[in-house]
Amino acid sequence: MSAESNTATFASVAELQAQAGRVARELGDNAHQVWLAGIGALARAQAEGSRLFEQLAEEGRQVEDGAAPAPAAAARLEGLRQSLDAAVGKAQARAGEAWESMGRVFEQRVQQALRQLDVPTRDDLDALGARIDALTRELQRSAASGNASVAATNAATGHTSNE
Repeated sequence: MSAESNTATFASVAELQAQAGRVARELGDNAHQVWLAGIGALARAQAEGSRLFEQLAEEGRQVEDGAAPAPAAAARLEGLRQSLDAAVGKAQARAGEAWESMGRVFEQRVQQALRQLDVPTRDDLDALGARIDALTRELQRSAASGNASVAATNAATGHTSNE
């Protein structure tokens, strides 16, 4: 190997290490964004739940103070409970969707970073394995036919393989 070739190899290794460092930082930043999105979704769900809880508490105070007749208050409380259940369900669904979306974005960015680093995919490795298997079979066939040729030549000339 020449000195130029060694220098080029070291430069490319240094470039790969620098690129790997950049990718690692980017992955860390993406993971942090996913974490923040999850926390934001949870905070939104808690805020909406708290607002409805406060409405229920106010209705309870009115019932306790006798401001509303009991049957009407029970109906209003049931309506508020249903509203609270629906709002909590919506908030949970939105939080779940946000979390899944962030997960997909994170996976896409990881895949993109791996492609930029020319890291082979599972499909690439599977194809390589299949190619190795095919070449191994071909080599075994060649070796077998080569051995048969040698045996035929030896038989025709009267030589044995031990001679």
